[in-house]
Amino acid sequence: MAWWVVAGHVSLALAWKLPLIDRNTLAVDVFILLSGFVIAMLIDRKDEAYPAYIVRRAFRLFPLYLPVLAISTLLLGVQAEAWASLPPTDANLNRMALAEQAIKALPSHLFIHIPLLQGLVPLSFADNPAYTIVGQAWSISLEWQFYLLAPFLVGAMLRQRWLVAAAIVGGLLALAPLFTGAFLGAKILLFAIGIATHVSTKPGASRASAVIGLFCALGAIAVDGFAQLIPLLLWAAVVFSSRQPTRSVFHLPARLLGARIPSHMGDISYSIYLLHMIPLYGIAYLCAAFGLAGMLAQVAIAVGTIVLTYLGSLATYAAIEKPGIAAGARVARGRAGTAPSV
Repeated sequence: MAWWVVAGHVSLALAWKLPLIDRNTLAVDVFILLSGFVIAMLIDRKDEAYPAYIVRRAFRLFPLYLPVLAISTLLLGVQAEAWASLPPTDANLNRMALAEQAIKALPSHLFIHIPLLQGLVPLSFADNPAYTIVGQAWSISLEWQFYLLAPFLVGAMLRQRWLVAAAIVGGLLALAPLFTGAFLGAKILLFAIGIATHVSTKPGASRASAVIGLFCALGAIAVDGFAQLIPLLLWAAVVFSSRQPTRSVFHLPARLLGARIPSHMGDISYSIYLLHMIPLYGIAYLCAAFGLAGMLAQVAIAVGTIVLTYLGSLATYAAIEKPGIAAGARVARGRAGTAPSV
């Protein structure tokens, strides 16, 4: 899914017009489904107070996000020039405008971006910063909002307090039109499906959670269109495969996803997602500066983005992500007085 996002951004930047690849927000939707499932599983399995839980979640996101934000801020001028040098598509012109918007009002944009609250800025705000500086971080803000709220929604669904869960989901849905797509309400149905998946696959689970998940899926299609069938069907196929006997042919997709290379890519997927735009616009800027154009420039941008993103992700996962996770565990242990694993 992370590489789908990378491929989509490369295609959009170079005007390749690859229909499904260009719809890379669908890959983000799969991230969201997975996040709802994983966070529900962690909350269900851990006997952990809210402060310890949120410390772990903060140390999962911020140690990598903040350096990427700092580098992206320093390169805002490079961003603007790079997007201007690429084909004048709507996507490139929009990204150029976003970079220029951030340059003009940088303090206010940083004030919102540093705490990952860009998804909470209303549409009525005159200079909305939801997608500036680090454009793809809109979904990281979305994720942070979910982390803050998840124990309450997951707790309600685990205890079958469906009216409480419905009130939380319904309230966020009602507020969603006031904000951008980076607001939790815009994707709360997908998070709820992920939670319902965990609840419904527990031993002895009632059918109510599966029915709730189905209604949320229908709601997601109603809100975002039939394209939502793609992430939903991908999610359903993997969940189905994972629950089949290990010798069954239907278990093969789950076995393949658990193999060494997919697992390795999963480990570094957060780094891939956050880092890839820096080499993309960085190489585009250098191509324009040195007069490289045409097919040669396109190959340099595409191949360079993939190679540098992968190498950079290896480095940041080892040097930033893993130490950040370990630091979060240490701080959480101090707050909780116990030593649960990550």
